[in-house]
Amino acid sequence: MRPTPEDQVAITDLLARYCLTLDLDDVDGWVALFMPDASYEVYGRSWDGHEGLRRMVGAAPGGLHLGGPPVIDMIDADRARTTRNLLFIDRSDGISRSAVYVDELRRTDDGWRIVHCRARFIVADGLSDRPER
Repeated sequence: MRPTPEDQVAITDLLARYCLTLDLDDVDGWVALFMPDASYEVYGRSWDGHEGLRRMVGAAPGGLHLGGPPVIDMIDADRARTTRNLLFIDRSDGISRSAVYVDELRRTDDGWRIVHCRARFIVADGLSDRPER
């Protein structure tokens, strides 16, 4: 099922805010993009709930997040799955990492929110839970 034009815009905006809030070190704004019981899988582990997300982002390096436009698949009128690519450039050393994200989203009274996110890094052999360097 394809998204409506309104859902396409709203979901694309949500994922753009994902990148910009991280780049601007706006932890509260970033966490607000997720459902309270959301989970995030990266580096072979899961970070759960808003407090887990805060711990994860607090331990992660800062930098620039350049997100590609998402491919959006509607599961039903209030749930969607997105696949998107992302290029991260670490602000401390300039090293870049590329990744593919698969997100599960839910429509709420406050708009679309992330329920689950899984980030896998693009490496020589395909996708991996960890970058090569």
